[in-house]
Amino acid sequence: MTSRAAPPGCGAAAVDRAAVEHAAVFAGSDAGLCGPVVPRITAGAEGGRRVTVAVGDRVRAALRARLPEHVLRRVDFADRAVYYDAPGRTVGALHRLAVEAQEAGALFVGEPAPPPVVHAGRGTDRAHLEREQWRRMEAALDRALAGDRLTVLCLHDTSALDAAALRDGREAHPMLLVPGGTRPNPAYWAPGDGPDAAAPAPPPDAEPVLSLDIRPDLPSVREEAAGLAEEAGLPQTRRADLVVAVNELAANVLEHGAGKGTVSLWREGGRLVCEVMDDSTELDDPLVGFRPADGLGGRGYGLWITRQVCDFLEILPGPDGTRMRAHFRL
Repeated sequence: MTSRAAPPGCGAAAVDRAAVEHAAVFAGSDAGLCGPVVPRITAGAEGGRRVTVAVGDRVRAALRARLPEHVLRRVDFADRAVYYDAPGRTVGALHRLAVEAQEAGALFVGEPAPPPVVHAGRGTDRAHLEREQWRRMEAALDRALAGDRLTVLCLHDTSALDAAALRDGREAHPMLLVPGGTRPNPAYWAPGDGPDAAAPAPPPDAEPVLSLDIRPDLPSVREEAAGLAEEAGLPQTRRADLVVAVNELAANVLEHGAGKGTVSLWREGGRLVCEVMDDSTELDDPLVGFRPADGLGGRGYGLWITRQVCDFLEILPGPDGTRMRAHFRL
């Protein structure tokens, strides 16, 4: 995750609570991971901040052993899976922490789970998509949550990550947390303003593609989408999510896009892909849907909801229109 961070070298007491701070710790031992964050957790808890820790069992035990009892009573040790389920839902959960903390501000310490392994020569497989979507979210978090009173500290266990995961992690964090404060990360690669991919891959040849036309009668679009989801084999527990995504994406096409388009569904690599094609080429913001939408009516509102209900959302502008691909795990 990323940040409009505190000035280089500042200590815990100097952090501006009005800004989003996002920094990473890279270490291969419990001491290396916990050392820089224990003072921040202590200062946050004693200063009245809402402190949430979502890490693995090993790091959780190490932190509990190092934090004083009066601090432990003020820390919420949360389920890591709740905060690292899908990129859009991660941003939503962090935004809610900041909103609920109000003026006190929120401190979140997280340990992202090791990403799936990418197989050589399979650049469009599920693992590649997941890693790329997480990296893009991390690298854009400061811009997405700009204005929230929030500090996000990400712990990366270098002993459990492969070289590609380490590279992605280092490139996605603008600041590093070290003993005594934060400093700029020279490896940080700021997110560009380009699309998710230059040329979106077509549906697999072996999979049937189910489709429907977008039309102003959204109730009938939702009903037909539910039927296609069932035909495609999406579990019943996720069909309502897909219908919500189709409704929001189709509404965006009708209200803010070209006013016409198509919805297509197919299975791919353990996922159901729901692609909404908008003939308009105006949607070219890679952060759309990541910024919290606190009001109704804007294009970002519908895409914010879509990112909450699907597992991954690709925005793929092209010369013939914009493809919005919502992915649902099967």
